[in-house]
Amino acid sequence: MGRHARALAACGYEVTGVERDRTAVEEAKRLGGGPMYVQEDVRDYLPEADSFDGLAMMSQSFGFFDAEGNREILARLAAGLRAKGRIVLDLWHPDFFRERQGRREFALPQGTVGENKMIAGNRLFVQLDYPDGTTERFEWEMFSVSQMEKLARSIGCAVLTACTDFDPETPPAPDRPRVQYVLETG
Repeated sequence: MGRHARALAACGYEVTGVERDRTAVEEAKRLGGGPMYVQEDVRDYLPEADSFDGLAMMSQSFGFFDAEGNREILARLAAGLRAKGRIVLDLWHPDFFRERQGRREFALPQGTVGENKMIAGNRLFVQLDYPDGTTERFEWEMFSVSQMEKLARSIGCAVLTACTDFDPETPPAPDRPRVQYVLETG
């Protein structure tokens, strides 16, 4: 609901947030803080060419689609960047989840939630079973450093940094769940 967009705007950046969920966009607008928000599915969002200096996809908000769909989205977003523009991707680390597949439960005030994680190929599948009997399923494409370098090259970008904890001095490690990539356009 605009948490990262507001933080960037507070630092003086001109920010456009893109989100498909109308309720999240309305709440982000209500919270204010400077960003402009666009309610649109990232698969349909088409930024004007050379209109941004950078883009950030935080908290595993990239990788939901098949490999070609993910590539097409990243290519279209990269085309909206000026020369030497940067893309920050905050993603799941594949090795972390390979070592942590299976079921676990965790308690919430409303009851116990069951979580089941499984990896098939380079995709992470997660099922959440809630106390009220509802279930949610998610899946993501995950990327090793070499896979991200290949994807970046395929859209005319280069990987400048692969790190953990948003620290360029800390390389991705299998004991950390997230990895950040910084790509740069040609």
